[in-house]
Amino acid sequence: MSIDLTDGLALILVVDDAEENRELLSVVLEEERYRVCTARTGRDALEQAFEMSPDLILLDVNMPVMNGFDACARLKSEERTRDIPVMFLTAQGGLDDIVHGFELGAVDYLTKPFNIVELLVRVKTHIQLRRARQRLADLTEKLAKYLSPQVYASIFRGEKAVRIESHQKVLTVCFADIVNFTPKAEMLPPDRLTAWLNHYLNEMAQIVMRYGGTLDKYIGDAVMVFFGDPTSMGARQDAIQCVRMALDMLKHAETLGIDIRVGISTVECTVGNFGSNHRMDYTIIGREVNVASRLEGVAGTGRILISESTYQMVKDEILCEPRGNVQVKGLECSLMTYWVRV
Repeated sequence: MSIDLTDGLALILVVDDAEENRELLSVVLEEERYRVCTARTGRDALEQAFEMSPDLILLDVNMPVMNGFDACARLKSEERTRDIPVMFLTAQGGLDDIVHGFELGAVDYLTKPFNIVELLVRVKTHIQLRRARQRLADLTEKLAKYLSPQVYASIFRGEKAVRIESHQKVLTVCFADIVNFTPKAEMLPPDRLTAWLNHYLNEMAQIVMRYGGTLDKYIGDAVMVFFGDPTSMGARQDAIQCVRMALDMLKHAETLGIDIRVGISTVECTVGNFGSNHRMDYTIIGREVNVASRLEGVAGTGRILISESTYQMVKDEILCEPRGNVQVKGLECSLMTYWVRV
């Protein structure tokens, strides 16, 4: 019953204090095209697992220095080894022992003497399951790059339903844009422009994540971020974090030799999933959302311009100074605005 592993031969760690058992298992497994490494004690098994990260561990219980139960507990307590499947292979077959093995996190428990065919079937099953979990984890990691980390985390924790729905919430919205981007874009060949812009956007995204913002989208060279959903520290603290993020953005963009401007407003928005049952975006909508974009447009090079609503949230924590009223397209009245001191 040879096994076909298209993405490389699986590595199995055999742990048993009896040399004849290690040799027998090594021969049987190698005939099935598995790679095999062996250990005599639980402590040796830990060292091998930490170093080699096997695809499966066949673990005896009664061994010197450290028994199999203790070794399994240690493996499951370490982040680097907790996902490695452990299968107990032991003469210790009492019901309490079997239950204890599963409670420690083992995926299987086979007692000696065992049937070789049964062992190989179980081994193959656990290897295939591990490879499937690894492929799923890789795919999940790739798909996560298309979502804001907060949205991704809330979906995978089961906190947010993946369906079309929305709600009203007070959010702090931020737009950050590169000043005079178009002339620079016209000067660079496409490949260099792409590399330059992606580097800048990556640096800005790292800052957004550090402050806990939700990265809504990239609009050309502009970055749209909001604070307050799907996670929130409270409306006031969300606003403070947003302004602090913007200050960090300005500072870091300067080190990159890039001039940016930022607009921020705290408003009640409609936030949620919009689109169809086949393709949806988690975003915010509403006339008020555009306020931050309009403020960014008149902020000036190297400046952060915030609305009155944001100022009231942050004034006790962040130094600001009045800029005056600004007429915002789409709104009937002008808005009082403030510079954030940088």
